[in-house]
This record gives sequence, C-alpha cells and structure tokens, in this order.
Amino acid sequence: MLGEIVTHIRFGAGRVTTFEPPRLEITFEDGAVRAFAYPQAVGRFIRFERPEAEECARRDREDAGATAREADMARLMESRRRAEEDTRLRLEAIHEKRLTAARRAAARSALARKGK
Repeated sequence: MLGEIVTHIRFGAGRVTTFEPPRLEITFEDGAVRAFAYPQAVGRFIRFERPEAEECARRDREDAGATAREADMARLMESRRRAEEDTRLRLEAIHEKRLTAARRAAARSALARKGK
C-alpha cells in the first residue's frame, strides 16, 4: 500500500506515505498529511488508482467486518452466559431461602408438638 496513489472525495489526489493498519496516512497534492482508518475509509472516502490495491483493501474491509461480527457475537454470548449465571444464582438463593423457611417451620412444629 505504501506509495499507492489515491483519490479522496474531498481532498483530491494523494499518495500513501504511512501504512500501519489500522491507520493509513496520505500526503495530498497541497502538502497536507491526513490519517484515515484502514480499511474502513477505503471505498467510502478513498479510492486507490490501481485496481489491485482497491481489491486488496476491499478484502481487508470484508475481513475486518467479519472479525467485528465475530467479536460482537462473542460479547453477546458472554453477556447471555453472565445473565444465565445470574439467574441460576438468584434461583438457588430463592430455593435456599425456601428450604431454610421450611426447616424452621418444621422445627417450630416439632417443638409445638413436644410442648403439648
């Protein structure tokens, strides 16, 4: 990607001067150096002159999207797992309280029968 000629929809023509994903720096014809998110900006704001570079960026963008979806799914699964664990712990606490209450009631009943 380094040295590739690009066109930005607002800043015009430029050349890639730094390429360290997820960052891409472009020096434009007016001398301005601007940084962009790679590969997200490619295809939206930036176009490569060479079709091969554009295709490589498209594949990287698809891979980044798939990785983001996988991370989202992992976060969702972890959130569900935590929610299920919280529910299980709450149900166990309720069950334990009921058992304790039943044991106390049985003990009081036994004491009441002995007292008669």
